[in-house]
Amino acid sequence: MKISIGTLSRAFGLSDEALRFYEKKGLLHPRRENGNGYRVFELADIQRISNIQRLKSQGFTLEEIQRVYSAGGERELAGLYGRKIGEMERKIAYDRHVLARMRTTARTLKTAQKQLMQPQRVSLGRVYLLEYPSVPDMWARVEKEPLLKRLFGALPLTAYTTLIGREAMTGARSRMTKGVLFYENDAEVLDLTPEGFRLIDATSAVGCLFRLENGGFDAAEMLERLSAYMSARRLTASDDLFTQQLVSYVDDGGNAIHYARMIVPIEAAQPAD
Repeated sequence: MKISIGTLSRAFGLSDEALRFYEKKGLLHPRRENGNGYRVFELADIQRISNIQRLKSQGFTLEEIQRVYSAGGERELAGLYGRKIGEMERKIAYDRHVLARMRTTARTLKTAQKQLMQPQRVSLGRVYLLEYPSVPDMWARVEKEPLLKRLFGALPLTAYTTLIGREAMTGARSRMTKGVLFYENDAEVLDLTPEGFRLIDATSAVGCLFRLENGGFDAAEMLERLSAYMSARRLTASDDLFTQQLVSYVDDGGNAIHYARMIVPIEAAQPAD
C-alpha cells in the first residue's frame, strides 16, 4: 500500500515539512517512486509516526526519540523512560505549586473590594529574598549574580518585592529597597536552598491588601492603618515590611492595575485576634 506525504500530513495534522524533518533525522525512511522521485510511505510508517507523536506528547525530544529507535535495547530504553518519569514528576509538582498560587489570587480578586486596606493576620511561612538599593541596581547585577538570574527565570513562583524598614510602624522615616523573593514551601520545586538569601520569617504576620492604579496609591494611609491595627493588638514588627505581589492587569479604561499585600512580620508568640 502506497501512502503519499500529503495523506500522512493530513491524517496526523503535521506539515509536509515536519515529515521531511523526521526523515532528515532518520526517524522515517520513505521510498522514492521511480520516475517522479515522490516520497511514498508504507503502513509501517503510520505506526512509526503514531509512536513518534505519542513519545512527543510524553515529553520526549526528537533526540531522545532517535535513541528509542537506535536499537539500544530494553535496558537503555527503561533508563530513558525512568528519567522522563522523573522530569514529569518534577513538572507536576511545579504545576501544583503554580496552581495553588493562582487559586489564592482568584480568591483574593473575588473579595478584593472588601479586603482593600483592611489589615488582617496572615501566615506566609519563611521568605527568602535578594535585596538591592533600587530596581536599576538590581537589573544591573543580573548577569553578574547567578542566584538573581535564577530567580528571574523562576517566575511565577518567585516575585519582585518592595521592602520598607520596620521603623515605618513607629512613624519614623523609613528606608525602601527592592528585591526578588521566594517562599520556603516552593524551595524544593524551584531547586533552591536558603544559602545566599536574606531570611524573613512571616509565619506570623499582618497583611494589608492594596491596589495601585498606574503605579500610584496612598501608602501613608496604608501604613497608618497597619500601625493602628497593630497598636490596638499590641503587636510589634519583628522584621522589615515587604510586598507580596498578587496580580497585574489593564482595565477597560487603559489603566494599569496592580494588587499586592503589604506584609508586616510579627513575633510568633504574639496573640491572634
